[in-house]
Parts: sequence; structure tokens; C-alpha cells
Amino acid sequence: MAINKNSNLYIITYTVVMVVIVGALLAFLATSLKDKQAANVLNEQKVSIMKAFGEADASFDEVVTMGRLTAGEFVAVEEADVQAVFELLGNRKALTEAQDKLPIFKMEKEGTTKFVLPIVGKGLWGDIWGYVALQQAEGNVVITGIVMDHAGETPGLGAEIATEKVQKAFEGKKLYNAEGKFAVRMQKGGAQNEYQVDAITGGTKTCDGVNAMLAESIAKYEGFLRATEAQVEKDVEAETPAEEKPAAEETPAEENVESKTKEE
Repeated sequence: MAINKNSNLYIITYTVVMVVIVGALLAFLATSLKDKQAANVLNEQKVSIMKAFGEADASFDEVVTMGRLTAGEFVAVEEADVQAVFELLGNRKALTEAQDKLPIFKMEKEGTTKFVLPIVGKGLWGDIWGYVALQQAEGNVVITGIVMDHAGETPGLGAEIATEKVQKAFEGKKLYNAEGKFAVRMQKGGAQNEYQVDAITGGTKTCDGVNAMLAESIAKYEGFLRATEAQVEKDVEAETPAEEKPAAEETPAEENVESKTKEE
């Protein structure tokens, strides 16, 4: 019996069969490529962290110590916990809500120590995120590098936060002002001091999101940063030799000269 390809039954049957076949194929591909996709995500995270450190050509596994900020202390991550840290970095909602065991990355090079912290926030149209590298210097905490990305900010406007030009402007900015308050921000109308960066013209809402992201994300690490700053100052003082005071001139004791009368 000839099949009526114009009948509703044939069309429905054909559609169902094709959906099942395509769905099964996609499920197979997703499963078979899962490990490769995870590896690509992991590599992207490591590359972003190294860019923040300013060491894009270096190997993450060779120069970076992974840690978690636990009760205000840097605790190196055990091998078994590495995957969990990177999974947390990929879950921006969970990272935003986290208050303890926060991811933190350390690199020591040529006598200096830098830390990279993850930062997450909201832009105009969606999530914004990245990594910021910090170093103790000049009695303050200084940004030495930053990497930012976004889910859907406006091209040519808010999306400019992902460009090297904008990110370079943050380098050398101090976190805290003379009163000890967090002061780094993208400033509408142009930077006016050593804590500010020029805001993006036409990207005010995204810049506001960046400001909130930096303030809220770094605030979770503030106790650790302050303690590290104090320790660095203490170490510098310990390494600085005290000024040698000139030795006091010794005054010889006066000799008692007894006058002797010689008998003739």
C-alpha cells in the first residue's frame, strides 16, 4: 500500500522520528564532548588568571599557588579540591553568594607577591566578571592587572570593558584613599585622582556595574588584604637596619696626680 506523504499521520510520525533521532545525536555529542568542553573552560579560566597576573606566556600550573580564603587566612588548595574551585569560578551566582572558602591565587616572583581575586557583578544587560591582580605597595594595595568580560553589554559602549585599553587604565590604581576607604572606580567625566579610571562614554550603567563589582567582590577579601599589608610593612621595618649611632667619645678618667715632695 502506498504511503500518503501528505497525510497528517505521516507528517506527525516523520516529525517525531526526526526529533528523536536528532535529539539522540545531540545527546551523544554532548556526552562525548563533555570532557573536552570542560578542559576548554578550565584552560580559559587559567589563561584569564595569568593575563591578570601579567604573565600570559607563563604556565599556570608551574607558577601559581591556588588557595581558598578560609577564616581570613590563605589556605593552599589540596589536589582533590582543585576541580571544585574552578567549578565555583564558573558558577557566577554561587561565587557572588560565597562568603567563605573564597578562591584566591598567589604568585611569587623576584621578591614580590601578587594575588588574583575573582570578581563578579551585573552590567546593563547581564553578568560581568573577571579577575583582578593586587600587590602590596607604598603602604596601600595596588592593582597590577585586571581582566574583565561580559555576557551581553552593548558593542562599542559597555562592551569596551573587555578591551585592553580600558583594562590597562586600572594598572597602578590604589584601592584605598587617605582615609582608608575603598576608592577605585570608573569616573564619569574623567579620572580626577590616583584612584579613578576614565568611564566609558555612553556606557554609564556598565561602568556603574564595574564599580559595584570591584567594591563588593574585593570587600570579601579586605580583612586578608589589610593583614597582609600590615605584615609587609612589619617585614620591611625588620629588614631595614637601624641607623648606627656614633659611639660616644670616651673621656679618660682624670688621673689623681699626687704631688710628691722629694727630700733633698
